[in-house]
Amino acid sequence: MKDTQGVSTSMRLPNWDNRSWVTGSMLNPALIAATLVATAHMYEEQSGDPMPWELAFLSVPMVLHRDTREALPTRINSHTTKWVAENAALQASFASRARSMVPYTREGMRFGLRTGSLRIIDGERLLGAPSWKLNRDRDKELALVIGKAAFLGRWFAHTGSPATLYALFGVAP
Repeated sequence: MKDTQGVSTSMRLPNWDNRSWVTGSMLNPALIAATLVATAHMYEEQSGDPMPWELAFLSVPMVLHRDTREALPTRINSHTTKWVAENAALQASFASRARSMVPYTREGMRFGLRTGSLRIIDGERLLGAPSWKLNRDRDKELALVIGKAAFLGRWFAHTGSPATLYALFGVAP
């Protein structure tokens, strides 16, 4: 993945012994896999097709960034172009945030594939199979994150191609 300035996003993650406790907790592979499962599952529910895997690299930095997550629209027929224009400050930092999240997204995707909650279909699409029940009273913040990840799946399916979404958010695959 490259950003719009053509900067490569290939980075390596430090091993678990060298990660801070905060990074390990906030960007743990199970959480990222759960968000990807929710996004891919709802994309498939909305469109009838598994989600193009490239959208995982938009979904994770959007849903794990509190300001972006809280600014997401509530209706899937909200125009992405209008949302981007109305949230220019969030969009301005999105490319660098997406770039920094690539290795964590890959790690979460591998976790989901290894546990069977994500599957690759035809070598280019992700299918999510949620297998959890959240206690919304006990796990409020997690339920909000998963709910917004599910919303993104529906919104992405409604909006258009991955190329269009990448262009709107200023990121190049």
